[in-house]
Amino acid sequence: MVELLIRLKFTLGRHSFGGARWFTLSVIALGAALTWYLAVTAASDQVRSGLLMLVLAVWAGAWVLGPTITNGVGVLRSQYFTLLPLDRNRVGAGLLVTMFVGPGTLLTLVVAASVAWHAWASDPATLFLGLLGMLMLVVFMVSLSRLVFRALGAAMHSRLGMEIASVQWGLIVAGLMFGWVAVQPALAAMGSLPQTGVQGTAATVLSLIPTSWPLLAVDAAAAGAWGAAFGWLGAFGALTLATVLVTVRLLAPSVASRGVRRRSRPLGSRVFDGGRSFLPDTPLGAVVGKELRQWWRDPWRGLELRSSLYAGLFIGLLGLISYLPQIAPFSGVVAVLIMGMASSNLYGHDGTALWMTVVGQGRDTHRAEIRGRQIAIAVLIVPLAVLMSAVMVFATGEYWAVPFVLTGLVVFVGVTNGLAVLLSVVAVTPGVDPHRRVDANDTGDNQLQVWFSMAAFPVLSAPTIAATVWLGLQGMPWLALPIALANGALVSWLLGRIAYQRLERRLPEMFTRIRYGKDIAARAVPESGGSLLDQLERGALASNAETKPTGS
Repeated sequence: MVELLIRLKFTLGRHSFGGARWFTLSVIALGAALTWYLAVTAASDQVRSGLLMLVLAVWAGAWVLGPTITNGVGVLRSQYFTLLPLDRNRVGAGLLVTMFVGPGTLLTLVVAASVAWHAWASDPATLFLGLLGMLMLVVFMVSLSRLVFRALGAAMHSRLGMEIASVQWGLIVAGLMFGWVAVQPALAAMGSLPQTGVQGTAATVLSLIPTSWPLLAVDAAAAGAWGAAFGWLGAFGALTLATVLVTVRLLAPSVASRGVRRRSRPLGSRVFDGGRSFLPDTPLGAVVGKELRQWWRDPWRGLELRSSLYAGLFIGLLGLISYLPQIAPFSGVVAVLIMGMASSNLYGHDGTALWMTVVGQGRDTHRAEIRGRQIAIAVLIVPLAVLMSAVMVFATGEYWAVPFVLTGLVVFVGVTNGLAVLLSVVAVTPGVDPHRRVDANDTGDNQLQVWFSMAAFPVLSAPTIAATVWLGLQGMPWLALPIALANGALVSWLLGRIAYQRLERRLPEMFTRIRYGKDIAARAVPESGGSLLDQLERGALASNAETKPTGS
């Protein structure tokens, strides 16, 4: 069975191996080379031990966060095997074994071999400890990676789990955008690391991380303390075994019903339900109410909103504790930008529920669909983003930033709002239907939408950016606010109009793509030429990965 699973993984992988994976492998190979450079050039055994502790902790963190960032951990999902007459724990074990077959694991083994090199360089008699530690490190990192990713998906079925997942996503996004603020001092000291190593409190903290225990075992054995050496290695072996067993259990297919359990209806749903709703009894009011309830109730929608807010919060905190407090007041602006990118696949979030729009469409259906979604996004993100920026302004005392923050909020709310709905229509990428979701990123890949948005934000906001810079230099930054309002409102209205006109013309094709996948949908798109929107749709079909079986 394991052999068949591995062959299946390679077969599916050959049809989905793209440029993003080549880039990831290049980064991993570069990291492996840097690891060995530090191991070989270390000034002493003690320095080498500290450096390897640091590097192995970074590698473990990359294994934990990498699958979430890159939208998955391989192509085999436990749901594929739910209805097969196989022992579930055996299937889980087989799925875990497939994770050890691939270039990423091979390069991790190369990195872990530095522990064996450290053992040989410290005392050849400790080589067997280094070899055992090397193998256990690979098993631990790979298993921990799958465990965290799968546990994150399982946690999405509770409110507390959704908050934890949102915090993790917020940290990831904040680190990717402004992590350089925190690591810049470490990068500045990188040149002296082979001579000085890791010292002080950092060394003590690193010694507590499990990936350091094989190195501590080697160091203890080299010092003659063989009892302590076997104790460290035995503890790490027990932790690795426990990680493997828990991972196998989580990977085992399950037929249990899934969903977020609530003991009472939350306040957000009561406000917009039934006759107590203050929304108008129109198609637009219905869409706004439906969207607000869905953003509140659906854990995967809630993850997008909360992670955007947490990312802005963490960026503000980075500014508070770093040498750049000037970035903290713009935390709300960053949250708006991230929310815009996260909302760029709304119809992929909804899944095949789009059929209700197809069969129930009327004269105002398409306009209400788009405008209602735009209003709901603005209602959700604007008050919280304004509050976050206000708190950061008061906390840092950077009152000069108030007009710039307000200008940024006004223009980017409009620009991101318009782009989100347009890309949701044009570049929709299906994910797993809400009732079948398991993993944290089952709502569909939106990598093309994210990259396109990052390029489009400054272009669509160019009038406001130019006016803000010029008026700021003249000492009149407040005068840029009306320009931002006009810029944001125009972009939001125009892109929304283009979106609902596109939706009106191609609603059946959108549903076909969500229901049957990109191979069928590609037949309805011109092979070359066409408008910019057609080219964007072809780009999404070619680059975005689908996270569900075709036709399911």
